[in-house]
Amino acid sequence: MIDEVARFAVQAEPGPAALQSAALCLVDTIGVMLAGSAHPDVRVLEGSLPAAASSDATAACLWSDRSFCRDDAALLYGMASHILDYDDVSLLAICHPSVPVVSALAAWSAGRDISGRAFLAAYAIGTEVLIRIGEVMGPVHYALGFHATATLGTIGAAAALARLSGLDQERTREALNIAASLAGGLQSNFGSSVKSLHVGFAASAAVRAVDLAQAGLTASADAFAPRGFFHAFSGGEVDAWAAPLNLGAPFAIERPGFEQKRFPCCYMLHRMLAGTLALRERHSLDLENVRAIVLRYPTGGTVPLRYPRPTSGMQGLFSAPYACLSALADGRVNLASFSDSAVRRPAIQARIDDVSVIETSELLREGGLSTSPVEVELELQDRRIVSIRIDRAPGSHEDPLTDDQRSAKWIDCLRQPFPAIDSSRAKAAYDAGVRIAADGVMPWFEQIRGLACSAVD
Repeated sequence: MIDEVARFAVQAEPGPAALQSAALCLVDTIGVMLAGSAHPDVRVLEGSLPAAASSDATAACLWSDRSFCRDDAALLYGMASHILDYDDVSLLAICHPSVPVVSALAAWSAGRDISGRAFLAAYAIGTEVLIRIGEVMGPVHYALGFHATATLGTIGAAAALARLSGLDQERTREALNIAASLAGGLQSNFGSSVKSLHVGFAASAAVRAVDLAQAGLTASADAFAPRGFFHAFSGGEVDAWAAPLNLGAPFAIERPGFEQKRFPCCYMLHRMLAGTLALRERHSLDLENVRAIVLRYPTGGTVPLRYPRPTSGMQGLFSAPYACLSALADGRVNLASFSDSAVRRPAIQARIDDVSVIETSELLREGGLSTSPVEVELELQDRRIVSIRIDRAPGSHEDPLTDDQRSAKWIDCLRQPFPAIDSSRAKAAYDAGVRIAADGVMPWFEQIRGLACSAVD
């Protein structure tokens, strides 16, 4: 089956609808990457990376005047794009499909004459490989504690880079087999900056795997055979490819599409937050009106929500009690909601024990977590009970972001590292990204770098 995947990576031609969907997802991903570039931990990583002299093997950073080796640039882009947990998701494989693939492609493309169409095609192909391998693996991979975005992302990003770099089928197969030995990432690091570093590791590993394959390195032909990648990452439950793979029929990036986030936190919080905000508005509530809260999730829906009592902004991204209380107190959920100071507010911390989080199989639907609702129940101070069930996740294909919401998110993201950025120029960059299929990649990247430099100056 690995030959089928390699052949797909080399030969597939995503259609116009898949490419347009990829353009929208690309802009969203670059936007959250730029927002993440301002995070202190990303700055630590950036400062630790050696500068590289300008050459064909280096990448100019999208938000600064520094240049890095391409694998280091991929590492940096990966961490920045995921550290705010604002990037898109796909529950088909319980992962964030775009960030490892886009980070690798953006680093590799720097300084090269790459058409927008070629970039988007590689992006659609890489995320397709990532997701379909995840579907073969099934939920056991995530249940064992692996960070699927990183493990699957290494393979998907390698497939994308193999396509963009023009590898033939044989060399693409070698790149995928090399990448299989570079995959890794543990959920036990959720709530720390290492979670986002996983994405950087995946993107950087993909760059190295493709470079090595292109140089002629040969891997074992058995990396995806029995007792290979699937066996190791499923605890022996999955040992081989399922058939047929149905690669590109349709491309997942087109149908059902990726879920683009409306809130900058774990996606398992989004239905709950939509319900909390709806109840707050419907009944004119704030936190002081509420006596107790019950949050009901489908079985498995709270697995990544590891922090019932968070003590940092990073932990708050994975805390149902905090996110709910913050939404009630503030009437909104945005990037400022997950700062350390916001999470540590005494008025919020004092109410953590008033929130009960319950999993129940009664809410689990046949389609899994992607189709299963979440319920929010509030007991008010006068003992009245108000509740709501949210079936559609904000940002999903049933409740997608509007064009205005997408562009507003882009501008808000750019204002994180560059508060003085000109809104009209930022919007022009957004529009150029949406139209990237008709243009080259480097002109858009240079437009973004120009925005960043002018905002700093």
